[in-house]
Amino acid sequence: MPVPLVPDEVVLDELSRAFGGEDSVEVVADVAQPEVPAPEGGAPGVIDAPAEDTTSTTDTTSTTDNVSTTDNTSTTDNTSTKGTISIIGDDLPDAAYLDDELERDSSGSGPVFIDDDGSSDAVLPKDASSRGIEPRIRQRRIGVKRAENRRRLWWLLLLGAVLVVAIGVLALLGSSLFAVDQVAVTGNVYTDPEALETIIEDLSGTPVLLVDTAEIEAQVEAIPWVEDARVRTSFPDSASIEIRERTPVAAMQGTDGLVRVIDVDGRVLGLVDGQPVALVWISGPGTLDVAPGQFASIGYSSAASLVTKLTPEIRSMVDSMAVTPDGADLVLMLTGEQGPIEVRFGSALGENAQIEKLVRLQRTLDDIGTTPVTVIDVSTSEVTVR
Repeated sequence: MPVPLVPDEVVLDELSRAFGGEDSVEVVADVAQPEVPAPEGGAPGVIDAPAEDTTSTTDTTSTTDNVSTTDNTSTTDNTSTKGTISIIGDDLPDAAYLDDELERDSSGSGPVFIDDDGSSDAVLPKDASSRGIEPRIRQRRIGVKRAENRRRLWWLLLLGAVLVVAIGVLALLGSSLFAVDQVAVTGNVYTDPEALETIIEDLSGTPVLLVDTAEIEAQVEAIPWVEDARVRTSFPDSASIEIRERTPVAAMQGTDGLVRVIDVDGRVLGLVDGQPVALVWISGPGTLDVAPGQFASIGYSSAASLVTKLTPEIRSMVDSMAVTPDGADLVLMLTGEQGPIEVRFGSALGENAQIEKLVRLQRTLDDIGTTPVTVIDVSTSEVTVR
């Protein structure tokens, strides 16, 4: 009597996929079924399900289209019947036994063939869509799908909760409860207070989270006196503006009679009444009524640049400068111990040229000491003193 075979896990998986849904299963032609030696009186090509105290009668009919039909009539003492699975392939067929009867056609005959070449799934000889998969496998699949759905639902709920909380927090921070109410300004000495006040009014009442600091900084830096600005906000309702102003170096008078304060680049920083005593006075023909934020002509810009290169000794002696609009001729008026000294500088253009001429002037002043002079010409390498 043949030894009963243990159910094969691979076969069970194939059965699960074969009977897993209600969709119809396409029947594919199997390869030729190899002839298997008959176990003790059985017909070749079919493996009968072993049973204790069982009398089996098997009729086997093989066709040329590789489809086999097997009629099994089994009588057991305990009235239990186990289905047969034939696996067709290059190797000998295996057999596995299930607790429940396999899906069969209406005639009650026909084994289930599983093609071993991987080209198709397990199929029935006729219709495999009438019953479905084995109940235990069905329950297992249902359980797995339900677990996956629960996990997916849990993540969706968690994501939704996070989004709701985030939106609520943003809405709260963007509300009027956190609007800017206090603005502190530092570093402003000459900056136009009216221009600053306009910017502060626009900033006040804006929620701290919605303040565009870059935009506010650009507005502050548009004020001529401001060289750099930094805007910061802090919860719950305050903001600060830190200003670094430009350095005025000279002053000039326009045709309108108003005095323009200019920086090292010749930029007009503002308009003032009267001559600032701390700044070098620049005069000359062709002065224009330049508005704050605009630049003076190249002659005045070069003269302003020269001011920043003066040594402390020369700077203390400078009374004023006279320059042409194109910067081709510049004259320094110094106040010495013996009276005024006119320094003929020549062209005011060029950084290196300015430094070379200032070096000649400083050496000449050191050489003459207290000797009274009225004119010093440093426009060329040959310095002349009169």
